[in-house]
Amino acid sequence: MQLPISILPGDTRMEYIAEVMAKKGGNVCSSWSDIPESGYLICGIPFTRDGKMVNTSMSDPLSIRSFLGMLNGSHIIIGGNLSKNVISYCTYHGIKYYDVMTSPAFVRKNARLTAEGLLIPLLSNTTFSICDCRVLLAGYGNCGKEIADILKLFTNEIYIYDTNPTAVKAARSSHFKTVSEKELRDRNHSVHQINIIINTSPVNPFHSQVWESFSGSCTVFNIASFALKLPRPLSERVFDCPGIPGKYAPKTAGHIIAKEICNHFKL
Repeated sequence: MQLPISILPGDTRMEYIAEVMAKKGGNVCSSWSDIPESGYLICGIPFTRDGKMVNTSMSDPLSIRSFLGMLNGSHIIIGGNLSKNVISYCTYHGIKYYDVMTSPAFVRKNARLTAEGLLIPLLSNTTFSICDCRVLLAGYGNCGKEIADILKLFTNEIYIYDTNPTAVKAARSSHFKTVSEKELRDRNHSVHQINIIINTSPVNPFHSQVWESFSGSCTVFNIASFALKLPRPLSERVFDCPGIPGKYAPKTAGHIIAKEICNHFKL
C-alpha cells in the first residue's frame, strides 16, 4: 500500500508539482492539521528562505522547530537545500528525508533553467544586447557552466573567475578565458573592460578592493541566495536574481522536481 503524499503550498512550482503528484494520489495541505500521521511530505525548494521558518504560502507560518515537532518516524520529508540542523534532527529522531538538490541529474536540469531564465533580467536591466555583453562570471559550477555555454552563443567576451583549480581547468578546456585575483587587481588588465558581472558563487567572490576596481557603469547580476554588499557606485547597479527557475519557467521546474521525486521513490 502506497504511503500518503502531502504537498505544502508555496510558489507556482509547487502548484505544478501538485498537478503531477495528484495522479499519484497526492494532496495539497490547506492547513498544518492536514498533514497525516505518516507518508511523504513534499516541502518547498528551498525548504526555508530565512533559516527559521518553513518555506510555504500557508496563511499561518510555522517555524522549522515546530514543524519538525509534528513529525515522526513514519514521515518522509522531501525538500531542497535541507540545512544541517534539519538533517541532524531527522537523523536523531528516525525521520527519513530526501534533498532533491543532492541529485546530480536534477541539479543539471535546474542549472539549465537558471541560465535560460537569467537572459530575461539581463536584457531587461541593460541598455545593450547580449552580443555587446562583456562578461565576468564568478563561479564555474553547475550554474556557471550553463550560463557560460548560453552566453558564448552571443559573445566571445567572457571571463571566468573561480578559486577551484579543477573548475578553472574545466573552463579553459571549454575555451573560456580565465582570470586570477591578481589579474583582477590589475586595473590595466583587459577584464576591466567588462560591462556585466554575474555572480553564481555561494559566498562573496571578491574582496572590496577588487569590487572597487570595476567601472561604476558595470551591472551586477547575483543569482546566489544571499545579498551582495558592494561599494558604491556598483551597489546601485546590483540585481538579485534568486530562484530563477521558479519565476520564469515554473511549469518546467515543477515537473522536473516531481519527476525527480517519482524516480527516486519509484512512485
